[in-house]
Amino acid sequence: TTAEAADAIVTAAIARLSQTFDEHTNDHFESETLTLELDGSGTSRLMLPKRCTAVTTCKTRDEAATLTTQASTLWRLHTSLYSTGSKALGHWDWLDIIPDSGGLASVEDPYRWPSGPQTVQVVGTFGWTTTPGDVKRAVALMVYDHLKPTRSDLRRAARVTSAEQIIEYARSEPTGIPEADEIIARLYREDAPVEG
Repeated sequence: TTAEAADAIVTAAIARLSQTFDEHTNDHFESETLTLELDGSGTSRLMLPKRCTAVTTCKTRDEAATLTTQASTLWRLHTSLYSTGSKALGHWDWLDIIPDSGGLASVEDPYRWPSGPQTVQVVGTFGWTTTPGDVKRAVALMVYDHLKPTRSDLRRAARVTSAEQIIEYARSEPTGIPEADEIIARLYREDAPVEG
């Protein structure tokens, strides 16, 4: 029916614009279980590329590509989210090797993550456990604008060029929707510093 088709269009718009919102904020506001293949840092700290609320398995990979499971008593997760996963404490998440723990098994230096491409495999729960209300509001504004565009005189634009009317938005105003752009700017997550 027409109503079902309209529902499908709205559902698809929500999914696509939620992903766009994540890209604008450099974050992911839903929880997901992932296996990440990470480049080892060669230091006692391994920066994670995503927010993480739990690590279930951590393995190191040697030159022969053999994976060795590292006991959870040897490393500690530092998360950037409160325990409920609904509010940010900071921007970055990482794993630290615990001093005096005996160190990692089957690696050259047991108190350093092995360096090199894809030398650490981390399985865990990544992203926010609870999507903040401001995120839902911004995505709703973006979906509404997608389905029923705002008049151009109510949008913010950095520059309009030529007859094609190509609008380029500043990084701080990626949607041109003032309230959504303010939320994006407030929730933007900086990239983790490179260790090593």
